[in-house]
Amino acid sequence: MAKIFDFDIFNLKNDIELTNKQRADIDKDVAITNMKRLRIGLSITAIMEMLLVLAYDLPRIENITPSTRGIYIYYLLLHSLIILVCLLGFTLINTWLNKNKTFSIKLIERVIYSTLGVILVLLTLISGLDQITTGQILVFGINIIFSGLVILIKPPYENVIYTTTFITFIIVMIIFQHSWNILISNLVNGSFFFVSALFLSKFMHNNQVAHLAKNIKLKDVNRKLQYLSDYDYLTGIPNRRYFMKQLKDFDYNKKCPNTRSYVVIADIDYFKNINDTYGHLIGDYVLKAIAVILKNNIKEQDLLARFGGEEFLILLSTKTLEETKVICENLRSLIEQYAFNFEKDIIKITASFGICSIDNISEVDFGKAYSHADKALYEAKRTGRNKVCIF
Repeated sequence: MAKIFDFDIFNLKNDIELTNKQRADIDKDVAITNMKRLRIGLSITAIMEMLLVLAYDLPRIENITPSTRGIYIYYLLLHSLIILVCLLGFTLINTWLNKNKTFSIKLIERVIYSTLGVILVLLTLISGLDQITTGQILVFGINIIFSGLVILIKPPYENVIYTTTFITFIIVMIIFQHSWNILISNLVNGSFFFVSALFLSKFMHNNQVAHLAKNIKLKDVNRKLQYLSDYDYLTGIPNRRYFMKQLKDFDYNKKCPNTRSYVVIADIDYFKNINDTYGHLIGDYVLKAIAVILKNNIKEQDLLARFGGEEFLILLSTKTLEETKVICENLRSLIEQYAFNFEKDIIKITASFGICSIDNISEVDFGKAYSHADKALYEAKRTGRNKVCIF
């Protein structure tokens, strides 16, 4: 089986090319996912920080001795700053998600990455203060790993965010941790958290992009297959199967009130002679030319299909039978006027038309109307061709 998609952990290798629009769609999808995830994360973080302020910082500032009160004032300051950043980030993201449908992806990325980076640095500073009280680095470790799992950061921004956070971590460890054993242990563990977060971030982003790219290409393939199933490969207009499918869902009264429907069969005159004399390539050219003439000279809501061979089918909506006949006469005249040169010959084309009204757009009534229109077409052929006949 041919390999259509190759993916590694640090680089997205896509053997199937994506257009610029498809890549932009992926970036937008990732940005929206990040906004939704970060909005939830900011909400949870803000609530947790408020609880810490109320249950931890304020009681200790009030009850602890003045000599150690300063450390908890710093805790309060950092927790308050995190709450402020969370509220600002949440407000911006919520506004974009609810109102702005045409936001700038680059602007969104800057806001997301900046918000995440600032919060991680503030949480790392809290881990620095923890060296004075508990000596642990759980706040740094948990948050940097969690952010790597949840937020999809585009390369190389993850390097900037996590490296900045890790450098901040090293500095605060050196400043606040005075035990060499604990310092070395924390630096080793912190390095592990840093590398893990970097690894996870690259993996999660690239995996998501690979998944989206694969879905886009699958949708593109399915869309092309659906087109091939519904449209005539030569003329580009609907085929018989798709015409009948459209017919089932069609309601002329909604699209064209106060009108009647008419089944029209158009058949190219002496088409077999054209094929036999000039070859099938010229025959194909004629079919495409007729399809263009018909498509460009009926209303958008009218149905058109290549029904088989040199036969085209039209479902027209008009107010009167006379109006339908005028349309068909115009189509017949345009086809008659069409001519093209082939080698030394000038090839002229004509077509015959058969018309029948249809009262109800149903499969049974359509079958009867089609049969009657076919009889009218036969009459046009029998009486000299290049005519419009009505049943």
